[in-house]
Parts: sequence; C-alpha cells; structure tokens
Amino acid sequence: MVNHRVTVILKLFERNWLPHEIPPMDKIRGVEMVRPEDVRDLGHFLQERLERVAAIMELLLARGWNCRGTRQAIILDGEDLEAHEVKELLLEQGFQPCEFEIKLDYTRKWGIM
Repeated sequence: MVNHRVTVILKLFERNWLPHEIPPMDKIRGVEMVRPEDVRDLGHFLQERLERVAAIMELLLARGWNCRGTRQAIILDGEDLEAHEVKELLLEQGFQPCEFEIKLDYTRKWGIM
C-alpha cells in the first residue's frame, strides 16, 4: 500500500514553447536585437501568463490543495487526485500542457510489505 502526492508546478515567467510558437532566431540570439515593442510584447505575455497561473491556483485551491511560492514558480500539492486526473481537469478547463508541470510521488505506508 502506498500514499500518493501530486505536485503541480507553475513557472511564473516562462512556459514550454509549442512547436508553432517558437520565436524567431533574432529574438533568441541576443540583446542587441531588442526593440521597445519587444519589451511591450513581453509585458503582455507576462500579464497573460500570470493571469493563467492565478486561474490554475484558484481551481486547485478550491479543492483544498496546499500552495507555496518561490521566486520562479508557484507549487501546489494535493492528494485527492491522481496525476492523470489533474491533467484531465486542467485540460478540460482550457489550459495547455505547456502551462504546467505535474509530478507524482509515492511513499510506502508503514507496516505493509
């Protein structure tokens, strides 16, 4: 017998890029290519990203999950759902797989072999 804990990691300032979203190389290579509109675009991206992080937080906190934060991410923990159920819940709510990371930890219960 085991106990399980599901952890959802929400990176605040980044997410995984989908293949059709990869930015052009001139935006990746260096600072010399940055323009004022790039900074404005980054501001819009961060505003949207943080709003979506907050929406995921509200969804899981309503289920009684625990939440803590670091400089880089919001971390939510819960035991009422399996990892695949969390993924299905988030996808049903319109979130993309690149917006969250799910980890599943099992611990053995004492006295059971």
